[in-house]
Amino acid sequence: MVDDLSTRLRSLRDRKNWTVADMAERTGIPKRTLDKYMLRSDASLPGFDALCSISKGLGVSLDWLVFGADSASENVELLATRSAYEVVLMFTDSLVRQSTEAGSRVIIGDQILTLTPEEWSADIAWRAGEKARELLLTGATKEDLLIWKEQVKERLGELLSDRIASKTSKVMDKGNGN
Repeated sequence: MVDDLSTRLRSLRDRKNWTVADMAERTGIPKRTLDKYMLRSDASLPGFDALCSISKGLGVSLDWLVFGADSASENVELLATRSAYEVVLMFTDSLVRQSTEAGSRVIIGDQILTLTPEEWSADIAWRAGEKARELLLTGATKEDLLIWKEQVKERLGELLSDRIASKTSKVMDKGNGN
């Protein structure tokens, strides 16, 4: 465990471009102590309180920190896969119902681009599960995920604004006889 823990800490430090002093500030653990946890050989083993401080301060799960991603990722991957499957299934069912009324060619019968909603759901859920596992394997931090969430939120706002502008423009063009 010591070698794995020290490797994970060094990897996280390098990936985030942190110094040990940065990590010490984030965790409240003295720099010298963190240095001992990250030695390549004969690294010290942190106690539970130190592990909790490291986990909280660096924004990584205790499971990832202590056991690595394999231990932490299996349950998260299953949860993400099931959640995505159910949500996407509802979405595609709704899309099929609505597009049937609109007469879209993308949807023929109960298929979207030749796949059923269940097939789309299974595919997207599988991909979501893989992505969740990938994030855990790289030690994604809460900060990373919050930044991503904000970027997606901003992008969706831009897309919605563009869509509204496009629809408004078409309505105004029709009103002007164009």
